Amino acid sequence: MKKLFVLLALLMALCASALAEEAQEITGQCALAVSQDKKNIAAMTDGDYYTYWTGTKNNYVEITAPEGELLYGLYVCWGHITPWEARAYDAASGDWVAIYTTEDEFYHQYIPLEAGYQAVRLVNTSKDGYEMKVSELHALGAGELPAWVQRWNAFEGKADLVLLITDPGDEYLFFGGLLPTYIAQGKEIMLCECVNTIAAYKSQLLDGAWQLGLRNYPYMAYFKPRMSTSLQGQYDNWSEVQFVRHVSRIVRMYKPDVLVTHSKNGEGIDGGHKVCADAAIRSLTTAMDELYDVGYGYANWGNWKVKKLYLHLYGDHETVIDYHQPLDYYGGKTADEMAQQAYALQDYQRKSLKGSNLTWGEGVCDGSAYGLVYSEVGEDTGAGDLFEHLD
Repeated sequence: MKKLFVLLALLMALCASALAEEAQEITGQCALAVSQDKKNIAAMTDGDYYTYWTGTKNNYVEITAPEGELLYGLYVCWGHITPWEARAYDAASGDWVAIYTTEDEFYHQYIPLEAGYQAVRLVNTSKDGYEMKVSELHALGAGELPAWVQRWNAFEGKADLVLLITDPGDEYLFFGGLLPTYIAQGKEIMLCECVNTIAAYKSQLLDGAWQLGLRNYPYMAYFKPRMSTSLQGQYDNWSEVQFVRHVSRIVRMYKPDVLVTHSKNGEGIDGGHKVCADAAIRSLTTAMDELYDVGYGYANWGNWKVKKLYLHLYGDHETVIDYHQPLDYYGGKTADEMAQQAYALQDYQRKSLKGSNLTWGEGVCDGSAYGLVYSEVGEDTGAGDLFEHLD
């Protein structure tokens, strides 16, 4: 009997070990077929966010596992999101039946296929004729998901920190190691970005945030990349009413203790930065006014006033954060090192600011210095922590 127990224990250990093995990517061994746009089928596996396969209403891409294997997961990077569903072939009915869909509009989407399927279709189910674009597609076998597969959380609730930025890349170029500093501390963070950029830039933003350990899917707004250098010029481009209301809604929706955004003078270069700062200051009033945006903002989320509001490079009551201390969370790397690694995954800013002579960590790009515009918990003492008096 004792030998039987030992044998059972060994079998259980072997099973546990097998279950803990990392799932292998099998995309290269899978057969891909599409119902249209056949000339761009290779775009889904070329590693390039700027290329994609396109499927219109009721069209699909079909993924078939190699012989002897099954599909246990798909990881999709969308070039354009529209209603879709995953379908598998049902031999009994002779039809393709729905096995998975979601209302989450994530540009990077993991599709779990726990039952294991020999073939799966991703089908455009839009009723309005919108295109479904697949930029990158990864097929996975059985096992634990690799760390590079992004599984985002649709955050609902109260955040500790909201970082409001204009463009992808701002979160590092102008705010340095802010995100890795507070991710390492376990803060609940929402990254909120204003400009509706192309899908490739959204993918790059997601790659950087995921690498740092951010798991709440960033908030991506709809304002067009039509930029001005002045505050009023930018408000004219985006609609002052709409933008101020939008920032008020972000505050009401995520209820942060700490709100951080751009410099009041737009770091001297960008009207988008200026309106972020202006609207954040105005949210101290608008997000607390039950008669402001009453039918949507107030009705859905009520009122909220941040406990602390910081602007980048705001001269009064300055707090400077040390981004050069080794962080255990990142295996001894510093917040500055992690931010530069994440920034290297993005080219939006490098393209748009080419020739501007902006230097990481210096001048307008010094992301370590913040001014306290508003506080309900007293003045900072120079401790170098935006959560001083809150923890």
